Amino acid sequence: MLTITKEFRFDAAHKLFLKDLTDQENREAFGKCSQLHGHTYCLRITITGKVQPNGMVLNFTDLKQIVEEKIIARYDHSHLNELEEYRDLPTTAENMSLYIFKVLAACLKKQKVTLTEVQLYETPTSWATVSHDA
Repeated sequence: MLTITKEFRFDAAHKLFLKDLTDQENREAFGKCSQLHGHTYCLRITITGKVQPNGMVLNFTDLKQIVEEKIIARYDHSHLNELEEYRDLPTTAENMSLYIFKVLAACLKKQKVTLTEVQLYETPTSWATVSHDA
């Protein structure tokens, strides 16, 4: 098996909070991130599969189309807290990575490849990783 990785970027705003907490409790729990702010996210998608007769696991163009259609188009320049998938969840890199993995794993299975890993960088030094065997 061979893995390939494609990187994407998107800009989005969010704030970290839990509905059941007061503003003060959210500030205590999440600090300055309890205020509306934005990030330029870096998303890395790694897939595994057999090398096909064309020499590719999956054409990078096909991978790009899937990720842009299912994730980037939805997340880029959005207020993440307003998305249905985060109605009851804080928009942490961890929760976002888990959701992205779930969505893309199903789509990529149809392409006869396995989603191996999703890495979502909130900043260049802070990220969450979800892997296939997690």
